[in-house]
Amino acid sequence: MRAITLLACLLLAGCGPRDSTSYFPLQPGAHWTYAVETESDGATSRGQQTIRVLDERVYDGKPLFIRRSETPDNIGVEYWLRERPDGIVRIAQRLDLQEQASLDEAPRMVLKLPLKIGDSWRTPTVAYTVLRKNEYPREIKYGRPLQMTYTVEALDEKLTVAAGSFEHCARVAGHAEMTLFTDPVRGFNKVPVITTEWYCRGVGLVKLERVERLGTTFYSGGRVAMELVEYKPR
Repeated sequence: MRAITLLACLLLAGCGPRDSTSYFPLQPGAHWTYAVETESDGATSRGQQTIRVLDERVYDGKPLFIRRSETPDNIGVEYWLRERPDGIVRIAQRLDLQEQASLDEAPRMVLKLPLKIGDSWRTPTVAYTVLRKNEYPREIKYGRPLQMTYTVEALDEKLTVAAGSFEHCARVAGHAEMTLFTDPVRGFNKVPVITTEWYCRGVGLVKLERVERLGTTFYSGGRVAMELVEYKPR
């Protein structure tokens, strides 16, 4: 990957008038707060995650939106997002410990637009909760990217979360597989990684569930759930 000087970073918007019915609003100043529940290695933890659209910039002659995701202990990551005719893509990211952002080898589709039932796309991801039991680092996400296929399954669902009740919500399902040597008896196996995301018009991501069920001699798995608690458009 090429390193580039940081301009800003993590979720985006587009140029021109902002669409209040967008499934992925990117107005600078927009702010989302999520309750996060994580099950991993037999333990459950609860926390909070915030996402903010920091700014809109021009990079390489094109609009770029900076979105930042962080936890209460100020551990965060910034993403460079761009709005294209075919959807929202990520072109770079920067971790807090990095002085410079790193360009993705190719733009990564975040959400294909306009949403149509049956449409699908592939995007790299990593396992969130799968851990090695007897090796370090325990997290397998380092050095083991996965290709997840996302498919739009519904466009007009109703959803109630802590932030309120929402209509006209799209449900997007993601599926990937990890090939792991799970134990000496079963040998190598394909382990499913399942994600379900709900995007509501004018709000964006309202709910997410990621399931990585695995319990073998060498590995443990878990799940992650995010639910919107508060949304401020700007």
